Parts: sequence; C-alpha cells; structure tokens
Amino acid sequence: MEEINLDTYECIESSFEEIYDVWYDHLWPGRISKIESMSSLYWESPRTITKDKTIFKKYSPKFWVVKHGDEILAVNSGFKTEEKIYRSRGLFVHKDYRGQGLSAILLRQAILQGKREDCHWIWSMPRKKALPAYQRVGFKKRGKWLDKEVEFGPNCLATRQLIYK
Repeated sequence: MEEINLDTYECIESSFEEIYDVWYDHLWPGRISKIESMSSLYWESPRTITKDKTIFKKYSPKFWVVKHGDEILAVNSGFKTEEKIYRSRGLFVHKDYRGQGLSAILLRQAILQGKREDCHWIWSMPRKKALPAYQRVGFKKRGKWLDKEVEFGPNCLATRQLIYK
C-alpha cells in the first residue's frame, strides 16, 4: 500500500461520466441493474427504505473524486431524496489506499453539500465492511442488515443529523 499525505490531496467535484467506470469495474462489478447517476431509493424515517422514481426529476446529483495525478483513488456522490434529506451514494476507495482517511474526506464532502442544500439529515446504505468509516464521521446504523433485498449486501441504513433545531 502506498502511503499518501492527506495534506496534498483534495476532494474535487467530478461528473458521473468520470466516476462511472470506477463504479462499474470496482464498486458494483457484474451489477445486474443499470448503474445510474442517482438511485430511486429514499429513506422514510425511522428505518424504512422505499423507491420514488420522481427523485430523478426533482433533484440533481453531485460527484466527488480524490486523485493522485490522473489516477482516481476514491469516489462518492450525493443528492437529495426529499426536500430536507440528502443521500451519500457510491463511496469507493481503491484497495491500495484504504485506511488512510479518504472515505472520511468524501463523506465529509457529502455532509457539507447536504448542509449547503439545507438538508436536516443525510443517509446512506453502507456495506458491512464500510460501516466503520461512516461511523467515524457521525453516521449511526439503523435497523437490521439487508442482504436478500440488495444486490451487493449485506448493507444497512446509516443516518446522521445535519442541522439541529
């Protein structure tokens, strides 16, 4: 594993086109369902995940990458799923760079974007191995592990409050 200096790396805004191959080749290899820029899944408090296809018409996603030169080391995206709810989706860190804080950089970017968009909560569906990275930036696991209901499980619902009123 190559050691990196986090002070020399920054999270930059990207595009679906730029991160698509990372998702296709590494995060969701062999995925049956189409990889889209957003997902129709949304979180219904307290522990329910359901689908809403109108998300695609109402909201726009943001994409972020951490690079070393032209090499993409890590990616993530985020988008609203309701007026005051933001989702972090598609977090991936290249295996040679895991454990060095890149996931925290990208998750914090999604958290900041959710706040910029005046959201009160952020949620995600991390895999079991990734949950500790989410917990380190304040997410809490909600409910049971999902395996049969998802393509790349087990996943869980993880949430974090953004705005305290």
